[in-house]
Amino acid sequence: MGIKVYKPTTNGRRNMTGSDFAEITTSTPEKSLLVSLSKTAGRNN
Repeated sequence: MGIKVYKPTTNGRRNMTGSDFAEITTSTPEKSLLVSLSKTAGRNN
């Protein structure tokens, strides 16, 4: 896993680094394992 280095645009980002998750997965998920969520919150349902 790589390390993402940010450009120092502000003082807080000067030494900021993070994880690069590009090597974990780039493919789409399996369709048979996906379940749609029904949205029932809010008004006029």
